[in-house]
Amino acid sequence: VKDVIDWRMHGYVDLALKEPDGMKADIVIIEMDTYGGVLTDAKEIVDKIMHFKKPVWVFINSDAASAGALISMACDSIYMAPGASIGAATVVNGSDGSEAPDKYHSYMRSIMRSTAETNGRDPRIAEAMVDERTVIDSVTQAGKVLTLTTTEANKLKYCEAKVESIEEILERN
Repeated sequence: VKDVIDWRMHGYVDLALKEPDGMKADIVIIEMDTYGGVLTDAKEIVDKIMHFKKPVWVFINSDAASAGALISMACDSIYMAPGASIGAATVVNGSDGSEAPDKYHSYMRSIMRSTAETNGRDPRIAEAMVDERTVIDSVTQAGKVLTLTTTEANKLKYCEAKVESIEEILERN
């Protein structure tokens, strides 16, 4: 997932998650580097990941912003490269980048919380990635949307480990 989350990426992920069953794969690892994209396509990808019968891990090699953060949280395990980040999931209008109405933010907050909860992650942290009004002591400030560095994500149990590569993930497991 190294591009905008849209209908094309949704199609690529759909194909990738069909193939491992035929290959008898034990796990699927998604390499993530995206600034986000279309929420509806991201939600479809999340649903596919969460219903996949085998473990799905993500390696954030740079950015998992917005829809990328949501997709990452749907994975069973999150690994991050040094200097990577996850968060900044506010909802914006795709045509001009203006902030979307709260109706859309409410939906995104809910999806982020429920996805985090399902995978044993703190739902308040997920919500803070969407809503600048969410304040968590020693983690966020009022008026700031949350984006975590690799070190911060590791400390808050939002990633399993800081790794340099997919190969390192496989060596650890």
